[in-house]
Amino acid sequence: MSTTARRADDIEAALKGIHIPSCPNVLAELMAELRQPQVSGKRIAALIGKDVGLAAVVVKSANSPFFGVSRRIASVDEAIRLLGFGTLTNLVQEATLRNAISDRNASLERFWDNSRYTAAASALFARKTGSARPETAYTFGLFHDCGIPLLVQRFDNYKQILGIANQATERWFTAVEDEALDTNHATIGYLLARSWGLTEAVCQGILCHHDYSVLDGDAGLDAEARALIAINVVGEYVAGTHLRTRRDAEWDKGREPVARFLGYSPAELDDIADDLVYAFDCHTRDEAA
Repeated sequence: MSTTARRADDIEAALKGIHIPSCPNVLAELMAELRQPQVSGKRIAALIGKDVGLAAVVVKSANSPFFGVSRRIASVDEAIRLLGFGTLTNLVQEATLRNAISDRNASLERFWDNSRYTAAASALFARKTGSARPETAYTFGLFHDCGIPLLVQRFDNYKQILGIANQATERWFTAVEDEALDTNHATIGYLLARSWGLTEAVCQGILCHHDYSVLDGDAGLDAEARALIAINVVGEYVAGTHLRTRRDAEWDKGREPVARFLGYSPAELDDIADDLVYAFDCHTRDEAA
């Protein structure tokens, strides 16, 4: 059964004893504040400042070359002024997600690097092409694979299954997981995203992000969800190429349907993606200099 065909009760059954961490209070309060007609920067800063560790992580992340700030950010207030509410929310999501699902017994540093670079590349691609809001593309890139650490924690053999899925050329990535585990990381990620109050487009996109057939027809998904899936394919390619962890099977499966959906030829999409890789490589060299 494809991911898109699962009914709601099938999805709940797919949990198979996997614990979905609840949304941290600070993130829930932040998202509630952002939904207010008049958003208060002081209130946002105060919410984040209640957790000194979170505030420190946010400020440190805000100073990364991903965000292109010309001078060093020293406080949450400055981060709000220079980056805006959307980007600040991305930083809080990143910090709280990592804290909520980290496993000290599992080596997941490569996973987090890939997630963060995919999010950053997706945001840059969305801004360059106007195909989605950059902040939403960043959120999607950050959360799209969040089911993976939860499956690592639940199944001792999951890393072996992950290796097989990464090399699969004839089947969807999630089909390999379903065959071995009767669940998959996209389903688990959907449940986490939904429980954390992310938008319906983000949640549905996460659920279907390895089923590229949805890009060739509406498949019951709205345009935003489909755009996020397409952007994420490019973001993963850029991140994987930059970090030397590229999954060629996924790019080979997704490249042509993504190009069609976004209105590019495959060669044009290659050129845009390679330009983004070059930009990330330059950032890394500048940071190391």
